[in-house]
Amino acid sequence: MSEEEDGPEITTDARRFTGVGADAVRVNEGHDEIPIDVARLDPVEPRRIVVSRMTFSPPFPGKLLGKIERVWHGWVWSWSPPETRSS
Repeated sequence: MSEEEDGPEITTDARRFTGVGADAVRVNEGHDEIPIDVARLDPVEPRRIVVSRMTFSPPFPGKLLGKIERVWHGWVWSWSPPETRSS
């Protein structure tokens, strides 16, 4: 059973299924929580627009970073030339 299967099922509202595009992140400091703003570049004006704001409990970012790292390494490995891959 994977980590995702240990808790309740995660569902997505069909209207939000495609998600939002982003190219920037701002991590804010908090005492009891860690607020993170995800933003995209405004195509008209030189500014970024927050497309999502998430607030995490302090232990959560460590779990998130671990999962992102595993996915990122898998992506890099799958797109690298076979002769450059290490086991």
